[in-house]
Amino acid sequence: MKDKNIPLEVLYDKTYECPVCDTTFKSKAIRSRMNKVVSTDSDLYSRFDNVNPVIYDVIVCKCGYAALSNCFDSLRPKQIEWIKKSVTSKYKFTYYPEILTEEEAINRYKLALLNASAKKARNGEKGYICLKIGWLYRDLGDRQNERAFLEHARQYFMKAFSSERFPIFELDELTTMYIIAELSRKAGDFDTSLKWTSELITKPGIPARLKDRALDLRDTLREE
Repeated sequence: MKDKNIPLEVLYDKTYECPVCDTTFKSKAIRSRMNKVVSTDSDLYSRFDNVNPVIYDVIVCKCGYAALSNCFDSLRPKQIEWIKKSVTSKYKFTYYPEILTEEEAINRYKLALLNASAKKARNGEKGYICLKIGWLYRDLGDRQNERAFLEHARQYFMKAFSSERFPIFELDELTTMYIIAELSRKAGDFDTSLKWTSELITKPGIPARLKDRALDLRDTLREE
């Protein structure tokens, strides 16, 4: 549902150059200093007072190339070939308004996931995309799709954990462990959740706030 009360000054136009078709275009971005966190869900989905940054984190070019904002420019020549063949050659242009709905944002994320598959992206990137799709379905109250995409995210993150360098976007090693544990709990896989939670709690150097979350998760698991 589109939020008619978004303060437009929180959004600004950021310029991008598409690495696939070389088009220069603008996409909306968030002024972080004007957007404060007011709460955080158990799987670290942050809620903000003005604009949900998740809605605007996928950049889409008119050629069909789409990716998360912090890796939009990161394509190797071979990946550009794969995207042109698998995505842009079949893409039908979609117009998006300046103020996006959750549904429109989900469509953009799914296009980013399609591009990620086409360019043979790492599991961590695909997991992060799926995690955010799950969050947006949560906002829509669509529990079935939320669960499905959170499970995709869990599987991708578990594969990434043993084979990829950290951080995975904003997720460091310890945060990724916590998210895997929490997503496992949501999936009803309590044994896996407890395993990851127990390992996390004993990790040296774990931040106090994250350790508190992990301890709360362990208590929840024992109750469930």
